[in-house]
Amino acid sequence: MSLYVCEKCGCIDNTACGGQSVFRNSSWVPEESKGRYLCCECTPIYFSDGSINEDSGKWHNRFPKRKYAEEDRDRVINPPTKLNEGESK
Repeated sequence: MSLYVCEKCGCIDNTACGGQSVFRNSSWVPEESKGRYLCCECTPIYFSDGSINEDSGKWHNRFPKRKYAEEDRDRVINPPTKLNEGESK
């Protein structure tokens, strides 16, 4: 299971549930979202071609939504670093 931390809201999601591995690497993704890990709820409302992303803004309910915690560090593929958590070097 490939868990990751959403870069927008800080919740943990699974690449299989939200299609995140496809979403972040596709040409139809809006520029501001390319290369970012976003949970199903935080994905953009519109694709780059202007079509509506029907899954945006909704949690998939395959497992409970919860925020990342330090004990999740070894379970996620993109654990936050001190720098991107808002702390200085």
